[in-house]
Parts: sequence; C-alpha cells; structure tokens
Amino acid sequence: MNITLQWIDVIIFIGICQGIFLSLTLQRISHNNQNANRILSYLIALATVMLVGRFVYFRFLTEWVFQWSILVDAIVFLFGPFTYMYIKRLLFRENHRFWLSKIHFVPFFGLVVFALFYIIKYTPEAYYQFFLNGNLLLYFRIISVLMIALNTLYVFKSFQLLSVFKKAEKEVFSFQQTPVTYLNFFLLSVSVCLLAWAVSLTDSVVFQNRIPYIDYDSIWVAIPVFIYVIGYFSLRQPELFRITEAPPKNSFKKERLPETEALLLQQKLNSLMTNEKIFLQSDLTLADVAEMLQTSTNNVSWLLNQVYKTTFYDFINQYRVKEFVKKVENQEHLKHTILALSMDVGFNSKSTFNKAFKDTMQDTPSNYIKKHRAA
Repeated sequence: MNITLQWIDVIIFIGICQGIFLSLTLQRISHNNQNANRILSYLIALATVMLVGRFVYFRFLTEWVFQWSILVDAIVFLFGPFTYMYIKRLLFRENHRFWLSKIHFVPFFGLVVFALFYIIKYTPEAYYQFFLNGNLLLYFRIISVLMIALNTLYVFKSFQLLSVFKKAEKEVFSFQQTPVTYLNFFLLSVSVCLLAWAVSLTDSVVFQNRIPYIDYDSIWVAIPVFIYVIGYFSLRQPELFRITEAPPKNSFKKERLPETEALLLQQKLNSLMTNEKIFLQSDLTLADVAEMLQTSTNNVSWLLNQVYKTTFYDFINQYRVKEFVKKVENQEHLKHTILALSMDVGFNSKSTFNKAFKDTMQDTPSNYIKKHRAA
C-alpha cells in the first residue's frame, strides 16, 4: 500500500500527541481545580481517541474501518455534556464535583447500540454495500442533526453559566479573571464549528455539496483542536478563582444591618479606601475587605448594594480611576505610560482599565489626557 502524508494527516498527528500529553498531565496537577481538570482530561482523551479514529479512517479506509467508524462518531455526543460539566466545576465552588445525570448520556449509548447492531448483523462488505445502496443515509442525517442540536444546546447552557459567573464575579472581585476570556473563545469557536457543520449538512442535503471548503470531516476534526486550546491555558493558568453560583439566601432588600452599625461599617470602609488605599491591591477580593472590616462578606455586599448602589467590582474600580486622574493632574503621565499608571492604581489589564475609566469618566483615557493638556 502506497501511503502519502497530507497536511491534514500532520495536523491530526500533532493533535494526537498533544492530546495524550495534556490528558496525562492534567491528571497529575494538584491544585484547587483538580476536579475540573479531571473532567477536562477525560474530554481531551475522548478527543484524542476521536482523532486517532479519523487518522485511521483517512489513511487506511477499508470496509472494516468504515463499519466500525460509527462507534468513534458516537463520542461526539459526549462533548456537550463533558464541556458543560468542566465549565461548571471550574467556575463554581459548590459544584467542584458536579456530574450530569445518566439521561444526558443516552444519545451516546443509543448510537453505540445502533452501531453494534449493524456490526453484529452485517459483515463489513455487506454493511458497506448496504450503505452504498442508500439504506443508511436517512439514519446518518438524523444522527448528524441530533449531534448538532444537542451540542448546540450544551454550548448555550455553558454560555449561561459564564453569564451567571460574570454577574456574580462583580460582587466578589475587583478585577476580571483572564481564563474566562479563553472559555468564551472556546465556546465561540465551537459554536462556529457547529454552525459550519450545520451549513455543510444543509449543503449536502439541499444543494448537493456546492459550498466549497466546508465539509463534514474537516469540521469534525476542528472541534477537538479548541479543547486542546483550553487544556493549554489550563496548564498556563491553573488557578482560577471560583465563586458561589447562587446569590446569598439573605435578600439584599431586607434590612440586614441596624442603621448605626451600617453607618459605622460605612465609615470604616471609607477609611480603608481613602486613608489606606486598599484598592491599589490588584487582586483585592470581597473576602479581603470583609476581613479588614472584621465583618462578613454578606454584610459588605449588603452595604455596597443598598447604601452605595453598586457592585464590589465597580466600587473598587471607581477609586482606581480617581487615583489615576490624580496622577494625570500631577503630570505623572509625562514620565510614565498610561498602562504603567493604570497598573500602579490597581488595574491588572489594559482592557479592564479602559472600560472602567470610560464608565466612570464617560471618556477614554487618551481623550481625557488630551483635554487636560489643552486646559
């Protein structure tokens, strides 16, 4: 047999090597996200098996390989549930061992049973001929539609988790957590792949494959690549803060603190901000402030929501912006870059600073500095 390697073979082979490395490495890392990374390692291991299957399929396609390939296809039904479990374990403290119920894995086992039925009933030659006669085409199209629909549903639910996390994050942290950006990138990338897959399926059914460069195999291979991206960033930034998914049971609308106690707590908080300038700590959290005030995080959250009418994130960043403005008024921007000054006042990224500055001052930092020079 004359075997020649193509560019897609190289990509798949590199993906297989990377998948084996990441799935083994993530199992050995010991830190707060161990339970989440265990799910990620399973996810990457499944993707690796999928890539091995596709590598064999592309390079050594025989009637026997064709008959058994549907078993590898069944793994696609696992990506959605495992992705959702990984994100939920990663982001939320109380769900660090979260696992979906068995019903979520029914499509996977259903396709396995379907595949085994035809493997047992037909010889590889008979099965292949059965397929060429068009007897399985409708089943394959239904399976493809289910794969796209169910994975899209889990991606949507994963986006909902990120939305909940971002809202809760503002109540707990004074900074944005970078790994969330990669989770957004991952989910958006998978969404694009699913959309392209849907377009490809529609093209093959309705337009008889008239759309170039989009086909089932290329899209199917692309999806695991984005899981490796998440695995890579998980190794680079293994520590991701996790927060409580649901808000505290005590409603903020309820009068939690007596007026005198609330006033005293407010005075202490203002002193921490103006005198000690705790906002200069780039990794400042609600728990840190509560400890400094010798009170609970619920009390601080109530104070910020009911008295200051803001979130912890916005409250701290307003002080940082004001401190930046003071530095500009003191002409410090002539000696240092805007980014350097923003880091000095407690911001940990340029994008977070720009957004906070615009929300507070209704202007961009560069425009504000230009106006200050003109004045």
